[in-house]
Amino acid sequence: FDNGGVLIDSCEQLWLSWQHLMKEEAEVKIDKETFVKALGKTNALIFREIAPDVSEEKRRRWSIRREAIFREIVRGNIELLPGIEPFLKSLKKAKIPRIIASSTAPENLEMYLASSPLGHYFDSYVSAEETPRSKPFPDIFIAAAEKLSLPPEECIVVEDAATGVEAGKSAGCFVVAIGTTHTKEALQKCDLYYPTAHELNLETILEAFEKWRSL
Repeated sequence: FDNGGVLIDSCEQLWLSWQHLMKEEAEVKIDKETFVKALGKTNALIFREIAPDVSEEKRRRWSIRREAIFREIVRGNIELLPGIEPFLKSLKKAKIPRIIASSTAPENLEMYLASSPLGHYFDSYVSAEETPRSKPFPDIFIAAAEKLSLPPEECIVVEDAATGVEAGKSAGCFVVAIGTTHTKEALQKCDLYYPTAHELNLETILEAFEKWRSL
């Protein structure tokens, strides 16, 4: 599972953290459209793209500060994506292994697991900081599959971002996309699409997954 936009409803809070950072740092400039397209990428990659002439050390400081601002905003105000918890309950009941694979900072993931219902459904994660390349490269999903002791082709990725869908497909996984932050057209490389998490259905997904595996 990706985190933001799939498990946690954090898109607006994330955008707010960028707005706060831009007020503090005049050199940081990112518009809403660029922000949405960058969802799923690491801070390091985003800052490299929007501020290529700024030193790596300064970009690193910006990254640390933006994450700190974000945690200040969401702490005590963490909300699961509407509709996702019933699906997580069905996975837990069926004893299907689950793991979070996210570009989110590990400190944030630890906060989510400790301070939200996610701790009832997940006990492990892979952060992009643990892999050499971030989404849209497949590294994070390959690492997640390894943690589950499964080959990627035996795994189902649930994503909301185009970069995540691309990463999941490049890893060799079956990819389910939720239209939380992107249009259906932007997520067209996925294997199965749902407009919202409310429509997620384990039986339907497993049926489509088995058909995909038999191709």
